[in-house]
Amino acid sequence: MSWSKLNGVAAAGVTSVNGIAKGSISNINGSATPASGGGDNLWIAAAKDGGYGHVEVTAGDAITGWVGYRDPDTSTDYHYIAYGKDGPGGSPRWVSNSNSGNREIRYSDDPETDGSWTDINISSGQIYSLAWANDKWIGVGQMSAPQTVLTSSDGATWGTLDVSALTGITTTNSQGIASDGGNNWIFSQQDRLYASSNHGDSWYLLQDFNDARVCHQVAYSNARWFVWCTNVGAGDVVTCADAASSGSWTDTADTQVGGAATGPHIAACVSTASSGLSTVIVVNSNDIWRSVDSCANGSYMVNVLPYGSANGIAGDGNGNWVVVHSGGDISYSVDDGTTWSSGVENLAFDTGTENINHIAVNKYLPL
Repeated sequence: MSWSKLNGVAAAGVTSVNGIAKGSISNINGSATPASGGGDNLWIAAAKDGGYGHVEVTAGDAITGWVGYRDPDTSTDYHYIAYGKDGPGGSPRWVSNSNSGNREIRYSDDPETDGSWTDINISSGQIYSLAWANDKWIGVGQMSAPQTVLTSSDGATWGTLDVSALTGITTTNSQGIASDGGNNWIFSQQDRLYASSNHGDSWYLLQDFNDARVCHQVAYSNARWFVWCTNVGAGDVVTCADAASSGSWTDTADTQVGGAATGPHIAACVSTASSGLSTVIVVNSNDIWRSVDSCANGSYMVNVLPYGSANGIAGDGNGNWVVVHSGGDISYSVDDGTTWSSGVENLAFDTGTENINHIAVNKYLPL
């Protein structure tokens, strides 16, 4: 039997226990840790020209029935979206980014409703990646001098932390950030990884690969870190490390991941096959690279997605995955990425369709 609450908090809202990610805990006092997922999954997509898409389905069911709208205009592009809370011990909140100079960050507690988003105007430039963990939001993006990262306790009020003194940091944009659910964070910039071990209060250079790679999205699951990197030698790789030794990284073989990838996103979730392993998926047009054993092995799967030009991916930790594409198309899998189906083709956002850039589900990371 699995536990359903811990100190009064529902299992779905528990991300870590004493600094250990929930996905790395097999049981508590003899009761098994429940798999993430179950109940209704709310998927929210972020798109160009003011577009948001949404669907709510029971986990394991076909992820269809998408609805789109535009908020607030038809010229602002949204590139990333994340799920978290509105404060310590609080309620669910969604935060997305924007290419508008007046609404670089936006948040909503009811993203299925048109007009529910609140704009935040920040002075440090665009944000390209956001994450929530352990009652804290952190965002990274443009690194125009002086370089900064953004932090927030509620996703609504944001402050900046100057990181311009970090070894090797440049004005190149940062593309990815993730947390282990405790106090450890990693963000990427070009061929370098920067880390914090005190919940984003200070940062240090964790890894300089010192090559031509570009590190994109960072992910964490089951006591391992994963980073999606392009332009590594003749191909592209997922580089991974045990959390206990995150300074020692191992690249997957170039031929496994494929070259000239277009999709910048990677997702890692607890595998449905084992509580001790994670499924890791990288999207590349209508292909994916997939591992079900925390990147010990992987396969490059050609033409498995029903649509091309994949841009973003998310999983719920219970075998359900969604990939979003240009042209308003959405793919989904309910068997841990083995097979894929069409969720919607040419999703309409009020009038017309748009490129969909990113996707999130109502699960607290990491899974």
